[in-house]
Amino acid sequence: MIIHDLDDLVLEQDGGEWEVEELGRSVLSEGPWTVVAYLVRMRAEDSPWQGPFLWLHRYQRVKQGWKLMSRFMTTEPGQIVKLAKSLQKWDQEFFP
Repeated sequence: MIIHDLDDLVLEQDGGEWEVEELGRSVLSEGPWTVVAYLVRMRAEDSPWQGPFLWLHRYQRVKQGWKLMSRFMTTEPGQIVKLAKSLQKWDQEFFP
């Protein structure tokens, strides 16, 4: 699927049993290859919300607009906390 403008990005639902709600988004890099981080929560039909989860999507600029090329999704809410702690530690160690 081609997205004509990055401002039009909408998280796709696979048509499966999960409902996805976007809680936030951050563009991590822009250019011919753009990375967007989404904070989402999910639920199955008639079930409580689960999450939050981190989704990283990588888009490539193509002639018609933008194309989703790859994605990474955390599988447990605790992974976001561990990632945040690692990034804070690395920030202090390597980017004083």
